[in-house]
Amino acid sequence: MERMLERILTSLAVILVVCLILPGCAHFTKSGRQQLAYEKYVRKCSYTRDRQRSKMKMPQMAVPASAPSENKVSADVVDAAPSPQSVTTSDSQTEQ
Repeated sequence: MERMLERILTSLAVILVVCLILPGCAHFTKSGRQQLAYEKYVRKCSYTRDRQRSKMKMPQMAVPASAPSENKVSADVVDAAPSPQSVTTSDSQTEQ
C-alpha cells in the first residue's frame, strides 16, 4: 500500500515539474500574465504602425486645384407653397 502511494506521489511530482517548465504555465503567475499581455500589446501596435506606414507609402491622388466660387446673396422671398385663397360662396358674394 505504501509503495503504491509512493508511486502516485512521485508521478504527481514529475507531472507538476513538467507543467511548471512548459511555457503555457506562465499564465499561472501574475508577472507571466503581464508579460503575455505586453507582448500582445506590442504585436497589435506594431501591426497597426505597419499598416499606417504602408498606407502612407501608397501614391496619393492629386487633388485638382479649383478656384473658390463667388458668394451669391439672394434677397428674394420664395414661397415654398401657394398661399391659401379665401373661399366664398355665391351667396356671400351677392351680399357684399
